[in-house]
Amino acid sequence: MKPHDHRYPFQADIEIPTALDSEGRLLVEPMPQALDAESYSWLLCVDYRANGRWGQPSVTVSERNTERFTQYLEAGQQGKRWLNLTGIQSLDDLRLDSKRCRLGHQAVLQGFRAPSLDEGPLLIVAPHPDDAELAAFGLYRHYSSQTWIVTLSAGERQKRLDRQYLPNLDNDLASATHRKGWIRAWNSATTPMLAGIPPERLVMLGYFNDTLTKLMETPQHPIDSADNADITPATFRSWNQRPLPSDNHPGNQGDKLIDDLATLISDIRPTTLVVTHPEVDPHADHIAAANACALAMQKAKHCPRQVLLYANHLRKQRGFPYGPAHAAAGPWPLNQAESRLGPWHFFSEFLPRDAQRDKAVAMDSMHDLRANLRLEKRLKRALHRRLSGLPSNAYQDYGHHDYFQTHIKAHETFAMVSGEAFQTLADSC
Repeated sequence: MKPHDHRYPFQADIEIPTALDSEGRLLVEPMPQALDAESYSWLLCVDYRANGRWGQPSVTVSERNTERFTQYLEAGQQGKRWLNLTGIQSLDDLRLDSKRCRLGHQAVLQGFRAPSLDEGPLLIVAPHPDDAELAAFGLYRHYSSQTWIVTLSAGERQKRLDRQYLPNLDNDLASATHRKGWIRAWNSATTPMLAGIPPERLVMLGYFNDTLTKLMETPQHPIDSADNADITPATFRSWNQRPLPSDNHPGNQGDKLIDDLATLISDIRPTTLVVTHPEVDPHADHIAAANACALAMQKAKHCPRQVLLYANHLRKQRGFPYGPAHAAAGPWPLNQAESRLGPWHFFSEFLPRDAQRDKAVAMDSMHDLRANLRLEKRLKRALHRRLSGLPSNAYQDYGHHDYFQTHIKAHETFAMVSGEAFQTLADSC
């Protein structure tokens, strides 16, 4: 196997050379004094080699002889890998048990001090309904008393009538598009209440799906809906409890989107912004969402202290984070040593099992995640699971969509940069 390293522009607060003994115990010597392990996100960088092309390799982390979580890795690969140890209570008596893979003897433990997210408002920007839930339900459940969620698009595009949420409900694409956006806007207005976020802190902007990139490129040029000329962004704002600057003159325009976002940022004055990573998530609307936030911050003249960046899509990569629901989630599989945003801090929200179950309920409430698998997809999934070598009861099928395996995990992961570094995106927009 040709080595394939994962690399990141991470800059840790603590970096400790460690070793793994023959029984998988993590030897941390000398042990840092007066260190509260729960105040950090932890990554272990280690040499990794899968035992073969088949079977799902895994590393189980135990603390004081109690299993905490298992992280799954790629079959048929070798190179530097990063194990997420966030959620451990101490650096004492940690053991890593590997299956279908081998870990190198030498390793480096990196600690990233957790930011003080409870010191001010936390604003999550979701390009579409369900993006906030997939990436950060555990995070906003934890900080529900101070979280706002702004959704940029209702995700209304209905490209085929046979893919409606309810079969044969509408007979033309214009009506089906309107209804899909209406349903998803309702999802975005209600699902976060499961975590305790009140409706007055949930805002739908309603700009059209798959147009955000063009809106940023030509901000003064209105772009009509591809399927329904009668809808406007205001069509999907029925449940907003606060006014937006464009309410009286709604139009699918980039300058109106920036004005709406800038007003919200100016009013909320978030200490922490959570948005899609423009260098990692390749979805065009997701890249545009990050750029829109940078421009809005510049216009609002308010810069959050830190920006947490998430990715719900990856380039040429499916099924990540690997393994069944409730497994650990490591950082995205990247080979990127530098970033135009400067060094990244790593932040991971650890989700106890009850939070993971709550996340499953939240995801199920999102109509767009209620997938009905076609026969071909069912056969591919069954084959993949058989080749994984895991017992069938290892998989918890809370829903048919792949996200019910990949995104119900013990960790939510983010790259963190300063607000000043993130705002430099505006210079290239």
